[in-house]
Amino acid sequence: MREDEKLLGWHLSKAHGFKAEHQLAEYVANLDLTECTEILTASPEGLPFLTSHRDECRVGPGERRSFEDVIRIWTISVLSGVEAG
Repeated sequence: MREDEKLLGWHLSKAHGFKAEHQLAEYVANLDLTECTEILTASPEGLPFLTSHRDECRVGPGERRSFEDVIRIWTISVLSGVEAG
């Protein structure tokens, strides 16, 4: 198993213990952006899938969100949408 897969598996095991979406959001809020980036890199979905299939992962015209906010939303989507292994 690759290191990025191990990292993703570890975060998935933590994330799948949460019962509510706000708990997952708090977990991701406490990660640094490097950790979020590592999770996104290891994700089997990939960023093109996230942005094309999940509305919350897109930034629409006239909408303003920081880069950090978008990265964290993508990370929440990955951790909530991938089955723990």
